[in-house]
Amino acid sequence: MSSVAGTTTPGATALWFHRPEPRPDARLRLVCVPYAGAGAGVFKPWAARLPDDVELVAVRLPGRENRVRERPYSRWLPLTAAFSAALAEQIASPYVLFGHSMGGMLAYEAVTRPMSRAPERVVISGCRAPGTARELPMIHDLPDARFVEHVARLAAAPPQVLANPALLRLLLPMLRADFRLAETWPQGPARPVPVPVTTLWGVDDEVAPRAAVAAWRSLALQGFRSHGVAGGHFFLHDSADEVCALLRGDTARRT
Repeated sequence: MSSVAGTTTPGATALWFHRPEPRPDARLRLVCVPYAGAGAGVFKPWAARLPDDVELVAVRLPGRENRVRERPYSRWLPLTAAFSAALAEQIASPYVLFGHSMGGMLAYEAVTRPMSRAPERVVISGCRAPGTARELPMIHDLPDARFVEHVARLAAAPPQVLANPALLRLLLPMLRADFRLAETWPQGPARPVPVPVTTLWGVDDEVAPRAAVAAWRSLALQGFRSHGVAGGHFFLHDSADEVCALLRGDTARRT
């Protein structure tokens, strides 16, 4: 596996993004960052649910899918810098930035630091606000067997991955790195979000409950919307139609 975490060399930044249904003439891009342990593929079903003038762009972080041989990021500052550089090079404006769980954390880190082109809006989904209490114990430093047991309990990786020892060995560094990121966030005081914010929360989510998500309001100085969605922490799958309907509202043409 590569000893260098990620890459931002020209052309290589294209590896950060997957367009399931390319729409080069789209009016708007919806850039979606996955949760810990997930890849760009989790967003593929959304492409057909979006308006024809909106292009779905799914983020593919190092350590998974066709980037499985790259070393995953386990620290926030290098990850945020690399992701922001890739956004600047590969994503045309205007765009909306969506992130679920750890993906919401990365969206927040990117948008609250210097960017060449900010998104029109950030949609933070299933993600507690900085400064709110964690609902789960730390697991990223546990021995392999116990770590995998916790990942399985959280349903944070597909069962077929956890049941395949060779595949699990390949993906374990990525899973640990992702959980380390999620469990060491935030670092430093909370920063206000310089663009409008939408939050989504699962009505049965015990990882990022309603009160922890509602706390984003105090950081959303440019406008705030919030929506509850049926389901637990992975409501973006269980209630995909409802989530996509809300995203269609956030990406609609403004007259």
